[in-house]
Amino acid sequence: MRMTLSWIVCAACACSRAAVEPTVDVPPTIAQPTAASRESQEHEQIEHFAGRGVMRIADRPNSPTIDLELARKDGERQQGLMFRHRMADDHGMLFFMPYDNDWVFYMRNTYIPLDMVFIDRDWRVAGVVENVPPLTEDHRSVGADSRYVLELTAHTAGKLGIHAGTRFVYEPRPDAAAPVP
Repeated sequence: MRMTLSWIVCAACACSRAAVEPTVDVPPTIAQPTAASRESQEHEQIEHFAGRGVMRIADRPNSPTIDLELARKDGERQQGLMFRHRMADDHGMLFFMPYDNDWVFYMRNTYIPLDMVFIDRDWRVAGVVENVPPLTEDHRSVGADSRYVLELTAHTAGKLGIHAGTRFVYEPRPDAAAPVP
């Protein structure tokens, strides 16, 4: 059932893009940054998603908060942190996935090395993939179902003591209420 549902979602995404994008049998490529493109991108305004929130580790009285940008819509989840060159250590992106699944992420056009924290519907960490190198299409997952995926700058999960079983508390910012899981 889960495999069928995953296939249907993938097929639907492919069909919806086919109407907009020209059909070309060329495998996806990873854009390698050049000095000129890096310089122009440094001055470009990267569009950040409207949703905001904060997270902290539950049961830790002095847990630092992580300022979050939320990826709640299909387009936001597909773009993620692509094309960004930096992110503060106390910031992250939280992906709200449409259902529980063993989600797979990759780093196409993502220039920042990341930690990927897979979180279940009860806000408990299902697993962590640490220090994922940028600009790869290697698939990353934890072999367990999750509903949310938190991307942090590399090594942040270790510094904060985030591991399987860690529980988070999520708080939407007033201007960005979380979608119902």
